[in-house]
Amino acid sequence: MSNPVMSNPACPACDSPLVTITINVGAGERTMCSCSRCDQRWWQRDGRLTNLDGVIGELGQPEAPRARYRR
Repeated sequence: MSNPVMSNPACPACDSPLVTITINVGAGERTMCSCSRCDQRWWQRDGRLTNLDGVIGELGQPEAPRARYRR
């Protein structure tokens, strides 16, 4: 079996590969994108740009209810 090839998104400013880190907050997933080459950084919420203050505010929100596994 071959390993899947994962492609990293490219920085819109310099076209270098981005580092992305996704965290779960009460309102869903938030992704930080960072470029090591040109030092650009930004946050995404549901695929759209968001500001860091919004993400920090969401860290204190309780998680959304999840279905529980029952035996």
